[in-house]
Amino acid sequence: MPSRLLILTLPLLLGACSTLSEEECRNASWYNLGYQDGERGRTQQEIPKYRESCNEYGVKVDETEWKRGYQKGLELFCIPELAYSKGRDGVEYLGVCPNDASFLKQYQRGRDEYLLNQRIAELQDELRRLDDEIGAVERKMRSSDGDELDYYRSQRYRMIRHAEAVQEEIWRLRNPPKVIEFKL
Repeated sequence: MPSRLLILTLPLLLGACSTLSEEECRNASWYNLGYQDGERGRTQQEIPKYRESCNEYGVKVDETEWKRGYQKGLELFCIPELAYSKGRDGVEYLGVCPNDASFLKQYQRGRDEYLLNQRIAELQDELRRLDDEIGAVERKMRSSDGDELDYYRSQRYRMIRHAEAVQEEIWRLRNPPKVIEFKL
């Protein structure tokens, strides 16, 4: 029973990296491993890595089975209707799809959204950091006077202006200008 469980879970474990242990080489379902590589959009450059790992243990990789599984997995990865969600989720695309043009168009739309959301998250982090710094300066202002107070006021003013600029950039990213095309 344990060896059957190992054979069933082995492809899941192997999916995390390309180098294989001796046991993994000996017990691999090359079809399943190829399927997972294809389904994840990996290139066929995985097979030389497996071959190198398994050659150390005197195990021959069944490339025919791996390629058969890879092609089936690639069919699932390369569905153009799923390309947008892959891009939006930040999945890396390595140019493996035979219908590359239609896949890539949808993928790029999703990828653009992903990058936009990443930038907005970075700006929100910067805004939180600035808010913390402004609070720290305001606390210092309460116990200061004279030139020191003027220095902290100046610092606070610059931080507030910077925070406003960050907020404006977030707003611009969330509300891009609308372009209306007229065709005559």
